[in-house]
Amino acid sequence: MAGIRLPEHSHCKFCGDPIPFGEEYCDEECRKNEAAREAAEKRRDMMFYVSSGVAIVVIVVAGLIIY
Repeated sequence: MAGIRLPEHSHCKFCGDPIPFGEEYCDEECRKNEAAREAAEKRRDMMFYVSSGVAIVVIVVAGLIIY
């Protein structure tokens, strides 16, 4: 295997298939799937932050009521 060189290439950000160097996605379907995955990740992160904030407020208010 030593000495064998592959042509310069990249890999699709979504599926990982080899693609021509400099491109990000192998086709429009992968581009759309990656955008949907990123949107879902942002939504999940936002829900985590909101839930954490609500939990902190509830704990603080409960502490004030009990004390």
